[in-house]
Amino acid sequence: MKFSKQVVISTPLEGMTTHIVSTGVKDVVTFAGSFLGGAQFGPTSNQKVSVLMAAMLDKGTQSKNKHEISNLLEDVGAEISFSSTRHHVQFTGSCLKKDLEIVIKLLGEQLQSPSLPNDELVILKNRMIGVLEQSKEDTKKQALIGFLSSLYPEKHPNHRITTKQAIEQTKKVSKKELKSFYKKYYGLGQFNFVAAGDVNSGQINDLLENRFNKWEQKKTTINDLLLGGHPSKANEKRINITDKMSLDMYIGQAVGIDQDHEDYYALMMGIYILGGNFSARLMQTVRDEQGLTYGIGSSMAGTSFGCDGYWNTWGTFSPNLFEKGKNATMDQIIKWYNSGVDSNELEAKKTTITGSYQVGMDTTGGVVALLLSNAERGRGVAYLDQYPEKITRLSLDQVNRAIKQYIDPKKLTLVSAGSFKQ
Repeated sequence: MKFSKQVVISTPLEGMTTHIVSTGVKDVVTFAGSFLGGAQFGPTSNQKVSVLMAAMLDKGTQSKNKHEISNLLEDVGAEISFSSTRHHVQFTGSCLKKDLEIVIKLLGEQLQSPSLPNDELVILKNRMIGVLEQSKEDTKKQALIGFLSSLYPEKHPNHRITTKQAIEQTKKVSKKELKSFYKKYYGLGQFNFVAAGDVNSGQINDLLENRFNKWEQKKTTINDLLLGGHPSKANEKRINITDKMSLDMYIGQAVGIDQDHEDYYALMMGIYILGGNFSARLMQTVRDEQGLTYGIGSSMAGTSFGCDGYWNTWGTFSPNLFEKGKNATMDQIIKWYNSGVDSNELEAKKTTITGSYQVGMDTTGGVVALLLSNAERGRGVAYLDQYPEKITRLSLDQVNRAIKQYIDPKKLTLVSAGSFKQ
């Protein structure tokens, strides 16, 4: 797909941009959208206000309760769901082309006139608290929370609060807080709508204009740019969780760059070669050759919207193999840092990454996700056409230089969670 030639971009309303692409799929429309109103914008004392507000959008409107909403969608075989990220309120959906007007009308109603019923808020909070209580036993989640809270200060977008804090914040959220947050942030301004499939841009723009023309404009902006992580230093922390048959470990550090940095793709590639998939070094050595882990991998994350991101290596081990597994993992990281990657690895992973990118565009859901993510970051659609070339142009020198510049094996944070062998 050539995005720059096939995607129709329009502004049906001030503060609303649409990205519409017609594909070979017949009679079906897949859509997604977002606007600024995620956790960054909630009260600093309670990160769960934004999460609960988004989760309440399908619990009723001023004219329909949740059962009526569910029945309407079921009758036409459609779906609409809502979620909240660090920065955005997001929605996704699908329907038959003939039912698009019904579904867009419902979407507009859910976004513009949520009823926020108290009984549903109580149920939702209890459900979320139950999930959080269960996550106390999740060794991977607890290790990641400990890892990110060690790397970043409290107000940083990549910082994570403890599960106990998350439970306390969830309990405190009130309908009054939700209404206040909704009034302040929900509206047009940086609203993106993306659709793919059997679509017509004129029809969709007309429907959106008709349903959202009275929604207020909000002057919301992202302001994470000047926040930095803690200085890197050698640090190890253990989180004891009793009666677990395995434990999880995160090793890594903040790297101080975001997705728009000139070295981002070179560093991302180097980390991918270390542990990005089943044929990467860590899986081939620590798991397949040495048999020390159930699973292991490396990735780079937290780099969106100007944030200084981090790289990490994760692994899961049985308690009696943890020390050997940890040491074997560190051996591979040090070898990777000292010797770099070779040309065969680089060419193989270029093929893997660009191939996966193309496969992701084989479905309307994949196309919609790419378009929305790209729009949220303020990039033109030409960027999506240029991405594979950015990967294939990477040189061996660029990748190895980035590893040396942004990785320091002597200053890694290591956090593990589980039942440790005494």
